[in-house]
Amino acid sequence: LHDGRKLLPQDGEARWQALRLQAVAQGLAQTGIALRWETERRPEKLRYGALADGYREKIEASYDWIESTLDDEAPLHIGHIALATTLSWMAFRHLPPFRSRALLTRWFEAFEKRVSMQATPLSGDTHD
Repeated sequence: LHDGRKLLPQDGEARWQALRLQAVAQGLAQTGIALRWETERRPEKLRYGALADGYREKIEASYDWIESTLDDEAPLHIGHIALATTLSWMAFRHLPPFRSRALLTRWFEAFEKRVSMQATPLSGDTHD
């Protein structure tokens, strides 16, 4: 489509780092959706606390992994976009917070200032 730098690196370690972060962000989003369904959308009498707790633990473990592996100086790639949009949605839906992780918080706050993020804020009442 163009000759400039791509959001998905062509090859090498940079490609795998981008794809790995994108996959973790996707899994984090899916777990957030599952937690929200278990705690908000499912009829209260059918909710299973142990399942919700397991989802929360997976979310926290994902935050910890990202905190320990995120290269906040890497050129922008698809994994960063996936992560930023996932974290934005998690915060919007009041799911387990990530802000106790200093690197992740600092990175997200910088990313959130991007024009693209400012132009597409989450708002309103939706199912999820």
